Amino acid sequence: MSGTNNSDRNLFFGFANQLNHSVFLFETKEGSFDVSAKLVFANEKAKETHPNLKTGNDPMTIGFLFPFLMELGNQNQIHSCFQNNTNFEEVITISGLHFEKTNHQNFLFTLSRISSTHCTVLIERLSDVLLAEKALKQKETKLNRFLKTMINGVVVVNTEGQILYANDSAANILELELETIENRYFSSREWKQIDANGDPYPIEKLPLAIALGKGETVYNCEHGIVSEGGKPKWLNVNATPIYDEEGNLEGATASFLDVTELKNTQNTIQLQNKKLTSILDAIERSAIVSVTDANGNITRVNSKFLNLCGYSECEIIGKNHRILNAAYHPKEFWSALWKEIKSGHTWEGIIKNKSKDGNYFWLQTFIHPLYDEKNQIESFLSIRFDITEEIEALENTKRMLHFTGIQNNRLQNFAYIVSHNIRQHSSNFTSLVQLLEDSNPEEDKTKIIQMLHASSVQLEETITHLNDIISINQMLNKPMEICSLRNEVDKTLTILKGSIESRNIQVEVRIPNEIECKTIPAYLESILLNLISNAVKYVRLKKGAFIRIEATEKNEQIVFTVEDNGLGINLQKHGNKIFGMFKTFHRNEDARGIGLFITKSQVEVLGGSIALTSEEGKGSVFRVTLPKHPERSLRA
Repeated sequence: MSGTNNSDRNLFFGFANQLNHSVFLFETKEGSFDVSAKLVFANEKAKETHPNLKTGNDPMTIGFLFPFLMELGNQNQIHSCFQNNTNFEEVITISGLHFEKTNHQNFLFTLSRISSTHCTVLIERLSDVLLAEKALKQKETKLNRFLKTMINGVVVVNTEGQILYANDSAANILELELETIENRYFSSREWKQIDANGDPYPIEKLPLAIALGKGETVYNCEHGIVSEGGKPKWLNVNATPIYDEEGNLEGATASFLDVTELKNTQNTIQLQNKKLTSILDAIERSAIVSVTDANGNITRVNSKFLNLCGYSECEIIGKNHRILNAAYHPKEFWSALWKEIKSGHTWEGIIKNKSKDGNYFWLQTFIHPLYDEKNQIESFLSIRFDITEEIEALENTKRMLHFTGIQNNRLQNFAYIVSHNIRQHSSNFTSLVQLLEDSNPEEDKTKIIQMLHASSVQLEETITHLNDIISINQMLNKPMEICSLRNEVDKTLTILKGSIESRNIQVEVRIPNEIECKTIPAYLESILLNLISNAVKYVRLKKGAFIRIEATEKNEQIVFTVEDNGLGINLQKHGNKIFGMFKTFHRNEDARGIGLFITKSQVEVLGGSIALTSEEGKGSVFRVTLPKHPERSLRA
C-alpha cells in the first residue's frame, strides 16, 4: 500500500470491514515473503473470530497468527507464488488457528501479494461443493508438484496405450521433449525396445501391456530402449492398472528408473567375476590352497592339499597348520610370519612341512589377509606350490659340490703322499741298495739290512694310511643304522679303560639315553675313538686330569663335545693345520698326524662339521655336529 494517500487507505479499510470474511493486511520485506511480516490491518470479521487481535499484547506477525506458514514446504511454495504473481491457497480448519466458535469448520486460506511491500490474507468459509473442488485442486497441485520432483520417470496411458501424461523425469530419462512423448503409444516401434540379449522386446511382455491386458501389477521389469545414437538405455519399470470409481479399467501408469550405469557396472562385475572364477579355478587345479580364520584354524582346503599332507578333510578342518610342523623352522621364523600377515601384508616364503605319514615336503607359500565388511582381517588365504623336487635337486647340487670339495682335498693329500712320502721311501730304498752293493764288511751289510727293514715298515705304514683314506669312500655307500650315542661312547671308554685308569683320568659323561642318530657305525666308532684317545694321549700326568663328554639334540642335529684339560694346542700357530695330514703338534712318539685328518673326513662325509677350541697348557674342546638323519641331506 505504499504510495497511497490516507483517503485511499480509509476507503480500503471501510470496504474490508463490510466483507463477510476475514481480511488481514501485512507489511513484508521488499521482494520476498517473511514470516515476521507485521500486521497492519484486520477487518471487523477478523477481530470477531480471532481472540488474539483483541488483546494486542502479542507481536502481531503473519507467522504468529498463522503458524502453519512456518513450515519450510509452505514457505518455499509462497516464495514461488510471489515470484510468479499467483496466490497461495490452502484449505484449513479454524481450530488450527485458535479462532473461537467456528472450530472444525473448513475455510479457504488465500495469501496474495498486492505490492512489493504488502500482502493480504483472506479467510472465507467453504461450502461442501466448493470445498470438494478446492480440495481436489489442491491434491492435483500437490500430485503434480510431487511428480515433477520425482527422480522416477512417470507416464500415464489410456486403455489403447496412448500416453496421456509424462513428468519431467520421464523426458530427462528418455532424452525427449514432453510434447514428443505425450500422445505416442507405448508399444510403438519408434521406441526400439530390446531385451538383455539385444533382441526386440516382445510387445505382449511389456509391463504396460501386462497391466492393461491382464490387469496385473508388474514390478522391476528390465528392458532397454535404443536411442537415436544407437546406444541402449536400460530401464527398470513398474506398471499398474488404473480403475475408475466403478471398477472399470481406464488406463495404466508406469514408473521407471534409468539403470544404464548400474547395468554396465553389473556387466563389468559379471565379467570380472567370470575372470576371477577362471583364475580361482586355475589356482584350485594347480596350487595347494587352504583358508584359516584369524586365529590360524583351518576352515577350508582343496584336494591337492589333502593329497599332499595325507590327512582327510575331517582330520584337518578346525586344526592349526601346526599339525604339519616339521620342527625345522625356529620360533622367530613363525613370529615374523604372523607379525607380517596380521599387519595386513602378504607374506611370501618357503616352508618345510611334514605329512601324516612322516614324509617331508617343501612349499613355496603365499599368505594373503582377507577382510570383512568392517575392513577387519577375518581370515587368511594360503596359496602354495610343491617345490620339494626343486629343493632336493638344489640340495643334491650343494652336496655334490660339498663332496667334490672333500674329494679334491683327499686327492690332494693322496697325491702328496704318493709324490712325497712314497718317492722318499723309493729314494731311500735306492740309496740303501746302492750302499749294500758297495759295502764289504758283514757288519756294514747287517746295519744296512736293518735300515732296509725299517724303511719297509714305514712304507707299509704309508700304504696303510692310503688304504684308510680310500676306505672312507668305500664305506660311504654302506647301509646306515640307528645307534645310541651313549652306548657307543661307553664302548669306546671300555676300549680305553686301561689307559684312562693308568693316568688317573676322571671321565664325566653327560649324554641322555634317548639321543640316537642314523649313521655308519664304523665311522661313529672311529670318530669317537680318535677324539677320546687323543684326549687320553695328551692328558697332563698330574692330579685333576679329566675328560668331559657331552651331547645335546636340537633342530634335527646332534652336537657332542669332547673336552679335556690336557696339553692344549696353540691355535694361533697351528690353527690352519689342525686337521691336515701328517700334522703333529706335540713330541709324542705315537703321533702320526693322520687321526684328525681321517676324523674330519668321516664327519664331513656324514654331512657334519667339526671344530676345535683350545688353549696351550689349559686343554681342548672338540665339537662335532652331525645330522640326526644324514640320509636326507647326504645322499646325492
